[in-house]
Amino acid sequence: MGKKPFLLSLDNQERFSLSSLSEYSSQGAPLECRIPDIEKKRITKGDSVWMRFSSFFPLENFDMRLSLGEGDTPCLEATSELRSYMGLNHLYLKNETVNPTWSFKDRGSFLCIQMSRLFGEKASATISTGNMGHSMAAYGKRARLQTLIFLPVGTPGEKILPMRIHGANVVVLSGNDFSNIKKHVRAVSENIGLRTISGNGPLRVEGYKSLAFELYEQTNGQLPDYVVLPVSATGLARGVFKGFRELLMTGLINTLPRLVIVQPENNAPLARPLKQGLNKVIPVSHVKTIATALTTGDPPGGDAFLRMALKNGWLAETASEQEILEGISLLADQGLYAEASSATVIPALKKLVRNRQIPTEARVAVIITGSGLKNTLSWPTQPISSLPVEELEPYLEKFLPGL
Repeated sequence: MGKKPFLLSLDNQERFSLSSLSEYSSQGAPLECRIPDIEKKRITKGDSVWMRFSSFFPLENFDMRLSLGEGDTPCLEATSELRSYMGLNHLYLKNETVNPTWSFKDRGSFLCIQMSRLFGEKASATISTGNMGHSMAAYGKRARLQTLIFLPVGTPGEKILPMRIHGANVVVLSGNDFSNIKKHVRAVSENIGLRTISGNGPLRVEGYKSLAFELYEQTNGQLPDYVVLPVSATGLARGVFKGFRELLMTGLINTLPRLVIVQPENNAPLARPLKQGLNKVIPVSHVKTIATALTTGDPPGGDAFLRMALKNGWLAETASEQEILEGISLLADQGLYAEASSATVIPALKKLVRNRQIPTEARVAVIITGSGLKNTLSWPTQPISSLPVEELEPYLEKFLPGL
């Protein structure tokens, strides 16, 4: 019988079984899955990232019948116009909007559902601002699990509707802010023995590693110097970095890319202290931002995350509400319709290049985490006027000479 994966707190103080309901240690440090003998793992052949990197994950075999086709998303080279605007010679866009429920959350949901089946669970619960709830509802239905989704008041209706269509039990909770709601839901869930997954859960983080593995493949092993991504509860950033770190441990890469942590200016409990070189979260309450997926004002385990960020020389930047709208427009020019939270990466990255914190020659990848179809109210819309069909010919005669 080989060694089994387990959970270890980021401060290396406490160890838990893989099936533990806890996502944090008694000291509040996030838990992370440790894969024994990770340095011996190797890439194999397979049709999906799950198959090619199967030995890197904490289960012996994936049941691919539970897959909805997540992962293996395109990594696009930015157009020359965007590269010039950003001041970068090498810029790539990892397009997570093409996942089955239109966000990166599907990577974590696929692995979480696999683990729920492994643990013999009949139900799955999630606390979410929308994207993860939609994703878990879809994957839970696929796996024939009962799904319970806890949401804060103000969650966009376009994110709630798919949850209900997939048959999830949706509970919208009111409270002081999302961070407090999340803490209360997790405490109650653990008391009654219900596994309620947050965006920072160690099993979700394992799923997010797959994004790092794909970047390794798509760059032929020459990973970018910087990876820029929006951050709320830290799970995605931790997962991507964990994937890079495991590639380093196996000897497949020699250096680690630097992460760039981006948050909206109105809610930057991690980006603000990191910019100042501090290792303590600066909590934000009563958050108001169009980047609704980035509304965790006091992320659990945030101090441990900041220590990790400082140790590895990560950068941080923020984007104002107006800059976020500009980011949506710039990504639209690339053919990508991104939600506001994803669009934060574009103006933030431009600031870092302008301030010479990221050099022009650096190879940079930005993660476009979710589709604008799930956050339509973030964009100011104008009524669309109609044209009488009889006026079509003169309209086209006027339009065509301008082409």
